[in-house]
Amino acid sequence: MYKSFLPVRIVYTILFCGLMAAPATAQLNNTFFENQRSLDAERTGSLYLSVYNFNYQRNYEYFNKFADGLTYYGFNLQPELAWYSSDHVLVTGGLFMRKDFGNSGIYNTQPVFTVNYHKKNFQIINGSLNGNVAHRLVEPIYDYDRIMTDPLEYGTQFLYKDSTWNIDAWINWEKMIYKPSPEQEEISGGASLAYTLLNNERFHVSIPFQFLAYHQGGQIDTIDVPLTTVVNSAVGFQLKWYTGRVLKYVHTENYFLTYKDFSFTKRRIFSQGNGLMLNAGLKFKPADLSVTYWKGNGFESVHGAPGYESVSSHIHHPGYSEDTRELIIMRLVSDFKVSDHLYIGTRLEPYIDLRNPKLEFVNSLFLVYREDFKLKKIR
Repeated sequence: MYKSFLPVRIVYTILFCGLMAAPATAQLNNTFFENQRSLDAERTGSLYLSVYNFNYQRNYEYFNKFADGLTYYGFNLQPELAWYSSDHVLVTGGLFMRKDFGNSGIYNTQPVFTVNYHKKNFQIINGSLNGNVAHRLVEPIYDYDRIMTDPLEYGTQFLYKDSTWNIDAWINWEKMIYKPSPEQEEISGGASLAYTLLNNERFHVSIPFQFLAYHQGGQIDTIDVPLTTVVNSAVGFQLKWYTGRVLKYVHTENYFLTYKDFSFTKRRIFSQGNGLMLNAGLKFKPADLSVTYWKGNGFESVHGAPGYESVSSHIHHPGYSEDTRELIIMRLVSDFKVSDHLYIGTRLEPYIDLRNPKLEFVNSLFLVYREDFKLKKIR
C-alpha cells in the first residue's frame, strides 16, 4: 500500500507553523497580470488609445508523467481605442496579437470589441470579457498559464462589488460551429464569489465559492460523438492578518474542490472526484514566500493546471492516471512597480510529487506595460 512521503499530519503541521511563524504564502495573487478597464467620470466624452503589453518567459523543468516540461517565451500585445461615451458606458475595440519567440510569424491575431455598462456597484460586459486570471479561480480549476496560451474570452459577464460581496459570473463561447460542422461547439461558464465576514485594520476574513462548467456538443455537427459536460467547484476560507511594515500580512487560503462528469455517456477515466488545497503564507514588501499542499482523489478539470489532475495530458503519457495525488508546491514571488505603467514580476516555484519524490521547478519572468493616451475630446 502506498504511503505518503510525508504523513498528512506532518504536512498540516508544516502549513500551520508556516502560517504562524515561517515563510509561506497562499494561492497566487495574479492581479499584476490583469487587463481591466472601468468607467471614469473625468473621461466622459473622450477617446483614448489603450495599450496593454504582456511579456512572458516561463520555463518548466518538469520530468513527471502529468505536466509537460516546456517553455513559453514571447509577448501579447493588445492596442485598443476606448471611447467613454457617457458616465455609464465604455466602448472599446482593437486587436490582440501573440508573438512567440523562435517563431518567424505572429502566432495568433484576433479582433477585440467590448461594450461595458457600469452603474454604481454593477457592471454588464458583452464582447471581450474581463476574463482569464481576473476571475480569480484557483489553479486546479483554471490554469493561469492561459494568460499566455489562451488569454481572450468572448461572451457576456456580470460583475458586482460592494463592501460585503464580490461577484463575477460569465459565459465564454469558446468555439462557434456552423451547419454542417465536423466539430462540436464548446462553451464554458462560471461564477466566482467572495463574501466578506470581517474587514478591518487587522483582519480580513472571507468565504469564497467558485465553479466552472464546460460543455462540448451541439446539434448541427456531423460527427457521432457524445456530448461532454464537466463541472468543477471550490469552496474555501480566506484569512489575512495585517501585522506591520516589513511583514505586511500573514494569510491563508484553504479550499475543498469537486469534479463531476455530467455527460450522458461517460468517456473520462473518473466520473467524479475531489481535492483539498491548503495554502499558507507571509507577504513581505518585496516578496511572497509560499507553500501549498494539494491532495486530489480522481480529480479532473478541463481548464485547470495539469499538475493537479489525476489523469495525465503529458505528450508522452496521455491517459496515464493515479487515483490519488499529493503535491507540495513552494513559491518565491516578487512583483515590482517600476513606474506608473511598467511592472516586473519574477517567480521560482519548486514542486514535489509526494508519490514520486523528486524536486522539479518552474522559473518565470514577466513584464507588463499598460498605458492610456488621450486622443480627442469628442463632446
